[in-house]
Amino acid sequence: MATGERPDGRGEEARARVGDSQARRDSRRRTALARRARTRAALIAAARRVFADQGWAETRVEDVARVAGVSVATAYNHFSGKHALIGAAFAVAWQEGLDAEPAERPTAAARSLPGARTEELAAHLRRISRVARRHRALTAAFAGAVQESTARVRRGPSPPDPEDPRATTPVAERIAVLLDAAQRAGELGHQRDPADLAEQLTFLLFLRCFTHPDEDPADTAAMLLAFAVGVLPADEG
Repeated sequence: MATGERPDGRGEEARARVGDSQARRDSRRRTALARRARTRAALIAAARRVFADQGWAETRVEDVARVAGVSVATAYNHFSGKHALIGAAFAVAWQEGLDAEPAERPTAAARSLPGARTEELAAHLRRISRVARRHRALTAAFAGAVQESTARVRRGPSPPDPEDPRATTPVAERIAVLLDAAQRAGELGHQRDPADLAEQLTFLLFLRCFTHPDEDPADTAAMLLAFAVGVLPADEG
């Protein structure tokens, strides 16, 4: 007989009770996680609607909580504040927009660009210009949040800071990668750091949703590209 085993079968019953108890705890944990995920999704969906309808300045966390059908305390349990909430909402909308964008083929206009890496940059700028315009009202609200956050912290994006919406949707990162690739290929010069220029291009993209609400995305992208090429003219020699 195994150590600790009782002839009356009570040891087996005890193990069964422990197993049942663990299963119940696991079930409760899964239920709680699923409930939390549903609540977070409801808050994000509500934030997308409310920020788009009311804009950044006029929206409160309380407004989003009411539309989501949860208490304000629950909203703050999921998001530390208004900046974190719009950051999460815009990140979801942005990714949806990118997923819906098909890959581009080189156009006749691209043949006038310095090379393949710059063509890739141009295609990406057109793509994200369309995404920004597809969610124009939310993009405009997000731009307001970024401007306010940047003025408050007085530094670049900080990923550990949940109140910095720039860290939630790192639009500038991909632009910086493409700028760097074009610089390394000799198609663009090295007069500016690509990460710094990418941040400026991103903010300018968002700002156009404020100042030029009816602008064609292709025109926005062309302006951004002209700005980048003008700031980074190819090195001589």
